[in-house]
Amino acid sequence: MSKWYVKSNTVERVISIRDSSPMDAAVAVFEDTNEFDIFDEYFYVDERGFRDYKNADSLTQVIKTQKVINQYHENERKKGMP
Repeated sequence: MSKWYVKSNTVERVISIRDSSPMDAAVAVFEDTNEFDIFDEYFYVDERGFRDYKNADSLTQVIKTQKVINQYHENERKKGMP
């Protein structure tokens, strides 16, 4: 089971998902947000702790927020299909 630290502006979550990728973790965190959460241009996903634009390194997965939103909508579309 992977433990991911996911950060985007005011959103900081630690999430554990079996057999997951950084994108899976970012989408799961996006699904768990509310209207008061503020996103950055990027999601920073790392197994070693929270990262942001100041301390991300080559092991940090940096994913554009729009890509996370698109993946979320794609997942929702697939759920609705028979």
